[in-house]
Amino acid sequence: MPLVVRDKIEQWIVDLVPGRSFIDIGGIGEDSTNERCTLAVKSGATKVMMADIQPETHRYWKTFREKCEREKTKGVVEFSGIDVRKRETLMRIGVADVVHSTGIFYHLASPAEACWNLRRITGKYFITNTVTFPSRVENKFGSIELPACGILFGAALTEQDRLVLNEHYRSMFGWTTDTAMPRLSEPKQVNPWIVGGELTPWPYWYLYSDHAFRCLIQLCRFRILDEVKWENHALFLLCEKCDLD
Repeated sequence: MPLVVRDKIEQWIVDLVPGRSFIDIGGIGEDSTNERCTLAVKSGATKVMMADIQPETHRYWKTFREKCEREKTKGVVEFSGIDVRKRETLMRIGVADVVHSTGIFYHLASPAEACWNLRRITGKYFITNTVTFPSRVENKFGSIELPACGILFGAALTEQDRLVLNEHYRSMFGWTTDTAMPRLSEPKQVNPWIVGGELTPWPYWYLYSDHAFRCLIQLCRFRILDEVKWENHALFLLCEKCDLD
């Protein structure tokens, strides 16, 4: 029976993974809604791996294992404590022919460095995304414009910016920037910028323009083969690793 795919990202995986190794980095979050390991197994990948920053005891791992059991998916190799910001943790994985890592870049203080780290474990194909920002957002509270080369820095939002963005994201998805990009002056932040003297991967650090995100990926020596834009909010890219000059 042919596989039923939900979107173009799943079609990329179905087309690419037969006879190849596959890893999903960060897929256990949000109750494993966007994990791709079960699909990779069904699609004929030779080896399937799941990696995440959370420790193996975190409830997200339990949810992922339960989903694998429901889907009758066996043999997924698990890597807990994998931090894309730290090359030494990624070295535990080795190299995968197809690397899928979505929902991560906008949570990172140094996304270019993390992308370069991910390049090191990519054998051939890289599927990724980030939350992007439109060239212009306008509503009853005002407007914000971002040039093609622009990046919105979450920690730098003014109160006027927050009025515009909160209205924008509330109307689209029912959430506000005040949680995703907390004020620096707030004594207790839901997604703090710094914990234990270290920068965290929890807030929305940067929102790229589509063009800026493409250029980040190309800078890290990936060739973009295809792309999907979701709700004018997130840009998904299918990439192929290029040789270094």
